[in-house]
Amino acid sequence: MGKRSHRRRWLAAISLGVLGLLLAAECYCRFHLGLGDPPLSITDAQIEYLFAPSQHLRRFGNHVDYNAWSMRSDDFPVQKGQSNELRVMVFGDSVVNGGALTDQHDLATSILQRQLGVALGRPVVVGNISAGSWGPPNMLAYARRFGLFQADAVVIVVSSHDYADAPTFQPIVGVNPDFPSHRPWCATWEAITRYLPRYVPMLAGKTPPVRPPTQKDIDESLGALGDLIRLAQQNGAKVVLAQHLTLAELPPGRLEEGHDAIAKTARDAGVEPFDLEGTGASAALYRDHIHTNQAGQAFIAARLLPAIREALAATK
Repeated sequence: MGKRSHRRRWLAAISLGVLGLLLAAECYCRFHLGLGDPPLSITDAQIEYLFAPSQHLRRFGNHVDYNAWSMRSDDFPVQKGQSNELRVMVFGDSVVNGGALTDQHDLATSILQRQLGVALGRPVVVGNISAGSWGPPNMLAYARRFGLFQADAVVIVVSSHDYADAPTFQPIVGVNPDFPSHRPWCATWEAITRYLPRYVPMLAGKTPPVRPPTQKDIDESLGALGDLIRLAQQNGAKVVLAQHLTLAELPPGRLEEGHDAIAKTARDAGVEPFDLEGTGASAALYRDHIHTNQAGQAFIAARLLPAIREALAATK
């Protein structure tokens, strides 16, 4: 009996210790990292996918908010509230979106809204219409579905690879851990399934092969880009097209395939494109090979501000 009693006490102590570690891990992941309540995505027959509307979260110490129109922006009505209100709609992918590692206040679009308001002395609304891995066809489908919200200016931010970024409509929401459709059952589980594989290669599994772009992908993406520009113009908005460079494209690097094709498409539609990362850009602005950090978001805002003001001035 003595040995059995000792074994039971030993197993009970181990069980309590494991339970304590799990509870500590859950508290750390949930209350310190903000896991367990990720931004949710929804599937759409035309757009492919977008963020679920009206979400207000805190992740990694950052505020992450989506308005009623699935924009990473403050809520605003469809119609302008004042006759002198300025509206700028910014379309893009994860670079414009900023992700959970960027606080709402530090997004380029949030900075633009504040700076334009001060510079112009009038009410300003800047919409952040974006989602990870969106290409021009996704952006165009969103604009056709929801409209342009009486935009005075439409800003389109694309990278070289977007020249062939056509949607596949393969299941992604609720399948890819980066596009959850519901909350995980606990924060620790989200950390293990979504984030740990990024830092422990043996857990990541096989990376699917990169599908080479087809001419159909190129035609669809560039066609959608031209259509989005023309749609904005037909609605009376001035268009700004900015090409976001990857880290490898920064001078003295080499521009990737697709850069010139995007520029030509913009010029054919009457818009002169420009590279966001012009003079003064450096690796210090990047979080990885393409996404920007907080300083990079501020840099993007600083580059877009004069381009937007110049485009608006051209309407006079």
